[in-house]
Amino acid sequence: MEQPVSLEEVHIAVRKGGRNKASGSDGIGLQFYKANWAAVQDDVGAMMNQMFMDRKVSAQQKHGEIVCLLKSRDPITPADFRPITLLNTDYKIMDRTIAYRLCHMMEELLHPSKFCGVSGRTIFEAMATVLQAIAQAEVTRVPLCALFLDFQEGFDRISHQYLFTILRSYGFSDWFVERMKNMYEEAASFIQINGHVSGAIPIHSSVRQGCPMSMLLFALCVNTLFLILDRNLPVSELENEPEIL
Repeated sequence: MEQPVSLEEVHIAVRKGGRNKASGSDGIGLQFYKANWAAVQDDVGAMMNQMFMDRKVSAQQKHGEIVCLLKSRDPITPADFRPITLLNTDYKIMDRTIAYRLCHMMEELLHPSKFCGVSGRTIFEAMATVLQAIAQAEVTRVPLCALFLDFQEGFDRISHQYLFTILRSYGFSDWFVERMKNMYEEAASFIQINGHVSGAIPIHSSVRQGCPMSMLLFALCVNTLFLILDRNLPVSELENEPEIL
């Protein structure tokens, strides 16, 4: 996690980005990097290492532009709109590069019953596991308790201090955590409505919407709850069966 960013890693991050994505406040979309990779690759690689190794991420690069999409035909309240944050492409390339490194560690770090953020585990497996537990409980007559938690606006409620503390608890070095802090410090968003842009809104909590790393960071943060439940809930007599948390 502390190695300089290689050109191959940056190229993977560029290739993995979706096509026809709206650009952030800098107006440069990912398609520009894809179409002109041969010409810009050395400069982009150098920029990524300045951002990551040297912590040279400007406040402008961290800016997000919030646009509101209609959720209903007759909007009356703010709840009838869906806010989307558009991040600058260079910021997202840097985050996607770090996420590419981090994703290879998620299976080792997360609880075995955790599916979000683990490569190769899908929502279909989660549903199949739930159905299997219900069917087994019906056959064996073993009492089963299902706990459903709704993390409403979960991404927005993650404390940055908690996030950095959690990263250290998983064994990430102070060097790496400081670079994660640098990606979030002085982050701000602007609301754009009908061509008018608001003043800066400082971001003091949350993992950022639209950031390729957010799902992984959120998974690490909520994993603590899974571990607490695992320690405090009664152990099933069916020790060979997967746990459902």
